[in-house]
Amino acid sequence: MSTKEQRRLLKAFWQEVDRVEALRQRILIEDANSNRRAAYFCMHGVWPPRPLLPDLPEIPPQCIDMTCGGKGRRSGEPCKSREIFRNGRCKWHGGASTGPKTKEGSERSRTNLRRGSKL
Repeated sequence: MSTKEQRRLLKAFWQEVDRVEALRQRILIEDANSNRRAAYFCMHGVWPPRPLLPDLPEIPPQCIDMTCGGKGRRSGEPCKSREIFRNGRCKWHGGASTGPKTKEGSERSRTNLRRGSKL
């Protein structure tokens, strides 16, 4: 399997993890569910067990020993790092930050400048 296909599988896996995690949070926070649990506690004097939550998906077997694969500048060989992030790249090949996108973000980054420096 090519590294592009592995990265596509890894990206789909993380999207599914995000979807299931959001579903789990919604189940735990849902108002009707919490009211029902509180009523059960008042009637029986014991707190009921937590609601059943959907299981998180398992990582695809093709992606378990996946390497970064980013091209090195000096050697020209692909990176062999196995510590990869959600995008399928390591911390050196993941891409540079694009900076703040909103006015609030740029204001916040300006407050982090040293005192006395020019804006």
